[in-house]
Amino acid sequence: MNKNLVHISDLIFYKKSSKDILEFLRKNKIENLEFFIEPLDEDYTKKMLEILENYEFKSISFHGPFRKCNLADMTKDSWEKTLYSYEESFKLSKKYNPSFMVLHSNEGIPSQKIDKELKNKISEKIDSLVKLGRKYDIDVVIENVGIGKNMVFSQEEYEDMILKNNYKCLIDIGHAYLNRWNINELVKKLKNNILGYHFHNNNGLHDEHKPISHGKINYLDMVELIKTYTPSANIVLEYDFNEDSEILLEDYNKLKELFN
Repeated sequence: MNKNLVHISDLIFYKKSSKDILEFLRKNKIENLEFFIEPLDEDYTKKMLEILENYEFKSISFHGPFRKCNLADMTKDSWEKTLYSYEESFKLSKKYNPSFMVLHSNEGIPSQKIDKELKNKISEKIDSLVKLGRKYDIDVVIENVGIGKNMVFSQEEYEDMILKNNYKCLIDIGHAYLNRWNINELVKKLKNNILGYHFHNNNGLHDEHKPISHGKINYLDMVELIKTYTPSANIVLEYDFNEDSEILLEDYNKLKELFN
């Protein structure tokens, strides 16, 4: 059985040049990375490809387009952009044999009414994108997103959606904590569907994407829970780009030891 592999999200490198990123990766012998992928952003895509073509990773995953894609936007133009973005993402990423591609479940739009109709329409879009991923032999993992009033699916609804459709999923611990979800029950219930986790911390009020030691979530408890119920799921440190990369490196190495 594969063990939990610890990855770094390239979110923390958002403002860095490809040269600086490659220097950091080589200096610190980083083996596993999760890349955000945004086909509608040419500059970012160019930077991502420079890294992929000039560094050898042991394991990678991709975080699907979200900056210009929101499944809660019901306009025809938005859905066409989303379909284009994901199809291009699947085509591009297939070459690198990723573990999976993350899809937001999706957060609502301010002032938009979150009702059964909206949830059903978003669910239909999710299903279309999961099936599109299968066409390219890529596992699409559904991430829990949206905080407070911006949350479309409750814990029960999210769990039901995953289990009913046998979708693969990724649990964002920070988001789950902010929404007061029962993380222990979430992991136990979805253990056969979980392919990954996003690790980051917060103050209990805002989605800050702080280092795991800087907030209210006890990640030592998370480690034991994950090792017990999902011993082969990827762990991704998803820190904000304003955070210190040296702290990220410390956490990356510490978690590699804990999950060894």
